[in-house]
Amino acid sequence: MSQMSTGLGHYEKQAQSDDQPPPLAVPPPEAARLLSLSVSRIYQMMRSGELKNYTDGRTRRIPMVSIHDYVARRLAASADNWQQWPHNPRAAATKNTAAPSRRRRQAPPKRRAKARANQPELFAE
Repeated sequence: MSQMSTGLGHYEKQAQSDDQPPPLAVPPPEAARLLSLSVSRIYQMMRSGELKNYTDGRTRRIPMVSIHDYVARRLAASADNWQQWPHNPRAAATKNTAAPSRRRRQAPPKRRAKARANQPELFAE
């Protein structure tokens, strides 16, 4: 009898189980999934030193502490530049200024029926 697949990856299955503690370090593809970045971007960050990593045999591992530190640094860097946008930017822009007068679009002129009495007969009998 074959087992049905749940569609979850190895680390997602581990995350679902409540008995195990969260991992201390993850491979680059898992770090990419956690940070919503590409794997190549993760490797760039590892080379530049933004994410601390170590080699375990032939595999690279990124400590979860390094991922949390990266997120904290990003939040701190963007805290000064962050501004809440109004729900409706148009309404906020026109709230302080006088409302421009809206001109209604004019309807196109109605077509008149041509008077047939004035037209010459093309085919006279």
